[in-house]
Amino acid sequence: MFNLAQTAWPRFGGDRANRSLSGIIGPHATPTWQKISLPAHHSVRSPDREDAISGVIVMPDETLRVCHAGMLSAATLTGTILWQVDLSSLIPEDWRCHYSLPTALQTGETLLVLPDALLIIDRLGGIHRRENRLASGDSGNSLDKINAPDDSGFSPNLTYSGFPILSAIAGDVYILKKDRWHEIGVYGLDIVTPAVYPDNSLAIAGYAGSGFCRVGVDGERQWTTHVKMADKLPTINHEHIAAIGSDDGYSAFFRSDGELIGEYKHTATFAAYIDGGWIALSKQRLARLTTDGREVWGCEISREDNLIFVEQPIVDRAGFIFVRQKEGYLCCDAHGHKAFEIKLPAIPQGLMSIVAPGTMAYVMESDLFIGCG
Repeated sequence: MFNLAQTAWPRFGGDRANRSLSGIIGPHATPTWQKISLPAHHSVRSPDREDAISGVIVMPDETLRVCHAGMLSAATLTGTILWQVDLSSLIPEDWRCHYSLPTALQTGETLLVLPDALLIIDRLGGIHRRENRLASGDSGNSLDKINAPDDSGFSPNLTYSGFPILSAIAGDVYILKKDRWHEIGVYGLDIVTPAVYPDNSLAIAGYAGSGFCRVGVDGERQWTTHVKMADKLPTINHEHIAAIGSDDGYSAFFRSDGELIGEYKHTATFAAYIDGGWIALSKQRLARLTTDGREVWGCEISREDNLIFVEQPIVDRAGFIFVRQKEGYLCCDAHGHKAFEIKLPAIPQGLMSIVAPGTMAYVMESDLFIGCG
């Protein structure tokens, strides 16, 4: 059993419900930046830096875990690099770009999904445990990509009972119990990380298969919806209402019993807002919505197709909104007014995190940026 760390940002998604709602306040004015050089990659199998996802999470001792370019580094908020692990050395050659963002455990361990394993790294950088995955190959270098895990790069999730959940390219969803992966069911294609309800049932985006549905970890389907092309990250708010974006050009909102309560005319990923509503991030638009999907305000933003499709906005405790865009990062207040904007010389490779009160972090090229504002 594994317990999710109770920190400012233990995983992308924020919590098990993928709310992306921070319990602390982020910076509300342009931050003052500290730039930290990340250790150089020493593996001969260095991943393509444009493909590898990067991001920062917070551990129980308030140190950071920075995932970037095939490396996992431990760093302090003051910029000291404590240790690093070469993830690429643990991944078969033709899969070297495919690993998840990390999840922080209350024990101080870090959980990641590799193409052929669930990896657990202890607080000192040692590989404490490695659960074999369901994908297999004849020599360890030729994995069966049909049975491989979801390759969106999102942080792995856990049930409230402490069991890891893993989704797969072929539509399978698994739970790890007693050191064995147990299949919950098959729901479509390219299943992204499910959100977890308080009773440990899962909100699953069953793309081109079951449709958006709620499923118990025993495989019993509680309900299925009309959203058959659900391909975005599911999000559940504190009232247990679920939001899901569909490849058909809209998003929908469902009560915990599966009742449809509203739709939104854009395909979006969501963060739960502090009033019970939503922040919706679609291809060219950022909007604040009511619980049932009516737009309170919206603004056009400049994004790029290469920004990952599971990416969410982040909401802080004061209702400020943080999002990545083509030019860098944008912070808006509760009314959609720009609080500050960070313009960068290139499209930012990494996702932004709120890592301490008034403090955000991101990775750009080979540097970690920690900003206070």
